[in-house]
Amino acid sequence: MAVRIARHAWRLGGVPRLIPVSAKVTLIPGLRWKTDKSDKEDWSWNTEEASGGSGGSEKEDGKGKAVVLTHRLPDDYLENTLLPHLESQLLYNIHIYTPAELTQIAKAYAKMEVRQLALCRKLAGHMKERMKGFEAIDVIDALGAMWIMVPDDEELFEALEQKIYEKMEDFTAPNFMGIIRVYNKMASKHHTLLSKVIPRLRELLANYEGVELSEMLVSMAQSVDSDMDILMTLVPEVEKRYNEVSLLHSVNNVWALCQMKIVHEGLLKRVAEDLCNPTKSKDLPAGYMARVAWIYRRCNRWDLISEALLPMIRSSAAEFSPGDFARLAQALPEEGQLLRRIAQNLVGGFTDMGRKDFLLYLVGCVHGEVLEERPEANQPYGELTQACLNYIKEDQDNFARDEVQKMVYLLHHSKYHYLEEELPPSLNAIKQETIDFIRAKGASR
Repeated sequence: MAVRIARHAWRLGGVPRLIPVSAKVTLIPGLRWKTDKSDKEDWSWNTEEASGGSGGSEKEDGKGKAVVLTHRLPDDYLENTLLPHLESQLLYNIHIYTPAELTQIAKAYAKMEVRQLALCRKLAGHMKERMKGFEAIDVIDALGAMWIMVPDDEELFEALEQKIYEKMEDFTAPNFMGIIRVYNKMASKHHTLLSKVIPRLRELLANYEGVELSEMLVSMAQSVDSDMDILMTLVPEVEKRYNEVSLLHSVNNVWALCQMKIVHEGLLKRVAEDLCNPTKSKDLPAGYMARVAWIYRRCNRWDLISEALLPMIRSSAAEFSPGDFARLAQALPEEGQLLRRIAQNLVGGFTDMGRKDFLLYLVGCVHGEVLEERPEANQPYGELTQACLNYIKEDQDNFARDEVQKMVYLLHHSKYHYLEEELPPSLNAIKQETIDFIRAKGASR
């Protein structure tokens, strides 16, 4: 039975809801769909000449007043509505889909936590049959999703490879990066494809501006894994455009490489020269000072900038955020006096500090060892220690399980392990479970 896409149907993950032509839908007079681009669409309706009610809002649309009521999607929507719908379409209607629709359904189904392998293989089979109609964007959409669902279907990826050769001029640089990532994950590396794609990627990157290349590099650092073929193409272009970008972009570049555990001597030295230049490093934000200190300490190149950067950090002690404080404590643990000043400055903002910022603050205090020593019996804790304990006590009902675990891990492996005993009783179950896990893990080594 033919299927058409409802014009006003909701969308989730780019996949339209498909309604059979034969389906009979009776609409209440005045019923309209309200579409929205938010992650979870609202189901809304307008009832003309409605008499009003709580939670509704009246509108003048030229024909009379209307009340708009909004309902959120149920929590089990993905499991009990979208998943059965997708599987139904894959079972009964897949044969009439266009290549673009196939790839959109593949993207949605790949995001489901539970999938049927038989349906994944059926989808792959139909893609192979429709490969002649695939455009460049369809190839890109299909690659990532099908790698998740059927990574062992060599025939499918061979067909997609042939389509890549055919549409080579239609891909952008980010498209080629996605292609390289997928094919590099395969056991049998597609050397012929890479030998054609990488030179083409290099040609396209030559047309990008330095800021755009920097954004690409930072984006790669945020992904789960990096690809050396892409980095060996991208980084030389970033280095060529060094003089086209600001000092902050250059810092971001070495930051991204450091996150990927790459020490680039050339970029580190050029950035260090600019940081040591008073004219160029003037008004460097405090957050970037902390980031720079972390980078150069992590790369064992602190001597290149220490004389220039330390005075700037000391003069900006009042400007650091909890996240900056955590970085500085890990990068400069020997600067105890400086770290204690920053910690004392931040204590005044505890009333407005969220739990995430507090955990970062606690990381800084523990790594920098700025909390006061354990007091004698019946003596109160010091100012900073007591402030942290008070925050935990007052907000104990709001801490998530993983946040409590992070606190226990942090304290257990530090000189302040005795503070575990001061955590509120309501957190005892999670605390003890975490401690038992740490001990069992240590015993197994």
